Amino acid sequence: MITTTSDAPLLLRLAAPLAWRSDRAIAQKLMGFAATEQGSALDMLRAAEREADPRLRRLFFKHGRDEARHAMRFREAARRVDPRAVARAAEAARAERQDLHERLGLMRFVAFVWLSERRAAKQFEVLAAHFARPAAAGSRAELARLFADIVKDERFHVSYSRAILDAWCAEGREREVRRALRAVRVHGAWSAWRRAGRPFGTVLSGLVLGVVFVAAMPLFALVARLTRRPAAGWEPVRTELASLDDLRRQF
Repeated sequence: MITTTSDAPLLLRLAAPLAWRSDRAIAQKLMGFAATEQGSALDMLRAAEREADPRLRRLFFKHGRDEARHAMRFREAARRVDPRAVARAAEAARAERQDLHERLGLMRFVAFVWLSERRAAKQFEVLAAHFARPAAAGSRAELARLFADIVKDERFHVSYSRAILDAWCAEGREREVRRALRAVRVHGAWSAWRRAGRPFGTVLSGLVLGVVFVAAMPLFALVARLTRRPAAGWEPVRTELASLDDLRRQF
């Protein structure tokens, strides 16, 4: 079943106004989507090369072409919003091929495709509705059309991958399918936790280093004062001349 906007997680709808609040944020996120779609295109085309089943090969090839087109459209939209737009380093890394078909095997790969495309469809449906609001006039309406168009492709990807899983279940392989879905969900949760932990770790390490620096500075200053040695060589001597007798004593 394709999840509609009303079924989408509430968090996505609440976070959209904040996450997409400015031209810079919008352009950066679009570039991130472009990188993700590009990486997905490379993986789907690689799966089409490796797959022996002619029907699956055609489906994977079409899927890869769709993702490549999405990447191009997201990139173009980002540069219309902000010509200087670039993806974050972590997101840019997703543009690379991961060889998922080879690493996961066919069943887990299809399970991964279904779960990923279903999640993407939910997200893009929410964003299409967000940018279609009356408050999001002008260029934002163009983004609403972009996400609405891409959602159509995502729905097809969800549908065909679900149909493959259902066909395997009908062949008596339901337990294998459930196991594959469970494995992909666990791996996805672990990957999400690691991604969320990176920025938190960066902030935490910065705070710890700041506290250590502030706490250690007085100690370093005290050690430097206690271990300071007088400078070698001649030192100037200041003499206060308070009277004429003091002046005569200089000679």
